[in-house]
Amino acid sequence: MKHFITPLLLSLACNAALAAPMDNEALRQEAESWVKQQLANSPSSTVKIGRLDSRLRLDACALRDFQLAPGQRLLGNTQIRIRCVEGADWSVNLPARIGQEVSYYVAARPLPAGHVLGAGDVQLRRGDLADLPGSVVLDTQQAVGQTLGMAVASGAPFRAEMLRAASVIRQGQRVKLTIRVGGIDVSNEGTALNTASEGQVVRVRLGGNQILQGTANADGSVDVTP
Repeated sequence: MKHFITPLLLSLACNAALAAPMDNEALRQEAESWVKQQLANSPSSTVKIGRLDSRLRLDACALRDFQLAPGQRLLGNTQIRIRCVEGADWSVNLPARIGQEVSYYVAARPLPAGHVLGAGDVQLRRGDLADLPGSVVLDTQQAVGQTLGMAVASGAPFRAEMLRAASVIRQGQRVKLTIRVGGIDVSNEGTALNTASEGQVVRVRLGGNQILQGTANADGSVDVTP
């Protein structure tokens, strides 16, 4: 009989193990490992995974899939979707908090709209990206030399939508044109019909009311390629 009892007991033990509910703490640890893998290229990130309701009993699952819940991102307060893909049919969302320490730039003093930012106008700060506006300026080169589209209070973070490239050409300004035709450069002068920043399109009126369109250069000249 022993030859029959032992396999039977083993079979019953295995079935009992499969029927045991999932360990919620083990799921939390798996989710934390998955998030850290996604953030492997962001060493300054911090991860805090919440806990499932202790009353929640999930059926045993041989294989789980981890993803961000729809509409979530790997930053700030977010939700991790855990779904059983083998052995049971369930899915749950697990709360998480993901932080990322970054350097960002704020106004060193109150600045008016239309002000062209210099190095002394920006000040470096450290903070959690999750607590900052999504368009916050993280590189000083994004700010210095740009024109403020609105007034900024002292200590306020610079955001991309606040800034525009400084004008290199003003409407009505006399400008030098370089017209490239067949590999030959022809110089001329005219009057700018619109204000433009470097790289933007500018229309220029020449003598005789001829109007050409070109690209504004940093030095205030215009390149025209017919």
